[in-house]
Amino acid sequence: MHKTALRWLLAGALLPAAGGSHAQSSVNLYGVVSTAVRYTSNIDGLHHDQAELVASGIGGSRWGLKGENDLGSGNKAVFLLENGFGTDNGQTAYNALFGRQAYVGLAGAWGSLTFGRQYNALNNVGWSFNPLDQSLGNFWSDPLYLGGDIFFQDYRINNSVVYKGTLGPVTVQLDYGFGEQPGGAGKGQTLGGGAMYQKGPLALGLSYDQRHTADGAGTVRNWSAGGSYAVGKTTLYLGHMGRHEDAGAARFGIYFAGLGHQATPALHLSAAYYRYQQSGGVTTQFQATPQWLGGGSADAVAAVADYAFSKRTSLFLEVDAVRARGGAAGRETEYWGGSPVTASAGTTRFGVMLGMRQIF
Repeated sequence: MHKTALRWLLAGALLPAAGGSHAQSSVNLYGVVSTAVRYTSNIDGLHHDQAELVASGIGGSRWGLKGENDLGSGNKAVFLLENGFGTDNGQTAYNALFGRQAYVGLAGAWGSLTFGRQYNALNNVGWSFNPLDQSLGNFWSDPLYLGGDIFFQDYRINNSVVYKGTLGPVTVQLDYGFGEQPGGAGKGQTLGGGAMYQKGPLALGLSYDQRHTADGAGTVRNWSAGGSYAVGKTTLYLGHMGRHEDAGAARFGIYFAGLGHQATPALHLSAAYYRYQQSGGVTTQFQATPQWLGGGSADAVAAVADYAFSKRTSLFLEVDAVRARGGAAGRETEYWGGSPVTASAGTTRFGVMLGMRQIF
């Protein structure tokens, strides 16, 4: 009996190794290192300027491991671990080793099903139509952060299950995040999805995401819609993102339009205009005691020039200007300056940034 059991244990230990001799597997290391020098005027609404070295000028600095293992019949096991870090101080971002992404799952012709910390559909669809995000990532003070970076429902979902599938020109994503709160499945729960249509020069996208508060009493809803159309070396972009918070019936919206142009094989140019609005019971985001701000609006223009010395190395120059009025001035100055300015009818800030990006 003892010898028989030992044989079974040895056979079980050897089976994975034997199967692996026929399966294809790979693990790849990749990353982006991006940094920039930036100058911003009137960053706090009190006429104080700021010069700084920013951690990720265009495209968040990161490194990651991604791998797959062929399971046969067109199926494979996949995983991804991605760390974010600051090039200015070397610190890990998001208070986690793999704070950008960490998931494992299965993939095949039917799509993919993955489990872990993952990007929601809002992130994958919304950035696709931002005119300034088409040269390898969003930049440090992108106008889509107007209102306090609220339009992406925190970008990533913890404890999530995500399905992605493609049928012809349509790609679909469905995401669900477990709230993991006692007393009900709906507490802290996130739920959303999106679809992208891409055929020839035309691309269209829609997405929606909602998150219940930890006590289940309130819900935050975000959505996005956008499109793009390519004409030769130029692509036109149009988009809208919105947010509704049960608390105070606060509403936020941003509309944007712009273009990207591949001037030469090495030089990519982009420019865009953004219109932001807020209404209802809008308050500050980060104060110990929230302050009421109310309605307001903001306008922003920005442009980016990205020059690629090679496939891995590029230099970029970005300029932007933002004018915020009413309660929007309080959201802007709190987010960038740390303290909300509420006594002023409006604030204006200008920024310029020069940086470098290396991909590996």
